[in-house]
Amino acid sequence: MTVDWSRLGHAYGRATDTPGHVAALEFGDADARQAALDHLDIAVLHQGFPRTATAPTVRAVTALLAEGRAHPDTIEPLLEFLGDAATSVTDLADNRYFAGILPDLADAVAQAYPVVLPLLAASPPDRALLRAENLVAIARLRSVADRREELAALVLEWSERGAGPRAEWLRCLGQLGVDLRDRLTDPDPAIRLRAALAHEDAPGARELILAALAGPPPPGVHQFALVAAAIRVAADFDEIATAACQVAGRDSWAGFDDGWGALVRFAFPKPYAPHRPLTEPQRALVRALVTNDQLWDSTNGSCRLVFTRAGLPSTRSACGRLAG
Repeated sequence: MTVDWSRLGHAYGRATDTPGHVAALEFGDADARQAALDHLDIAVLHQGFPRTATAPTVRAVTALLAEGRAHPDTIEPLLEFLGDAATSVTDLADNRYFAGILPDLADAVAQAYPVVLPLLAASPPDRALLRAENLVAIARLRSVADRREELAALVLEWSERGAGPRAEWLRCLGQLGVDLRDRLTDPDPAIRLRAALAHEDAPGARELILAALAGPPPPGVHQFALVAAAIRVAADFDEIATAACQVAGRDSWAGFDDGWGALVRFAFPKPYAPHRPLTEPQRALVRALVTNDQLWDSTNGSCRLVFTRAGLPSTRSACGRLAG
């Protein structure tokens, strides 16, 4: 089917430049291929938000992979693009703004599944985990639910080959709905924690999650996943305040959304106001934030917004005075 790209859009306007970038993935030199990959990431699926050009681009990329026409050095980034497109369908399912776009995108991504599956089966060991992660993202679509069991078997096979951290493979299995509760007593703390994250309601899982929050996550577990789980299972902020202060004191500014920033939002369900004094756990958290040099670049609007929304001063000195 011929695509009229002039009627489609990406993040920066009409998608008339997109077919040229798609062609570069097959025929372009190294610079053109990189520009094409950047175009997919920055324009076609900008920050995870699809546009009308996204689904046709997914189909074009799938065709390149299916027919073996994609340049070898673009295969992993293209699989990541497909995985990111699948994730956008899942994450934005309840967003009315994208209601007109997502059904076609979901259909396009689902069509990529049988193309990507053989690429995982025949993957070089050092690329298998990345391929599996993106294939799992596709398999999480409802229209591909009946393929999860076969994928889980393949992922389990790869996990037993030692190709990458076991905890990362376990995360893939958990996302496919595999029961991991027998791993809650595994000798490896990363495996125990990953199993707990997959089964938060299982006996002992809550304790594993809360105990792990204070320290740096073990290999194979991302801090954002641990923070989110701790917030879900904690009775209130006071229960995790001590561990939250540890995170706030060491996290980078990039945790403004799903790291230290998420903990600030949990600690301040209502913005601070002078007539509502800080609780001691809130005060301790603010003190920890003040000690972290990475959070106080005056030009960083993302960090400043976290403080503003919590009703806190946006300068380090003012927060220090408030915390006492």
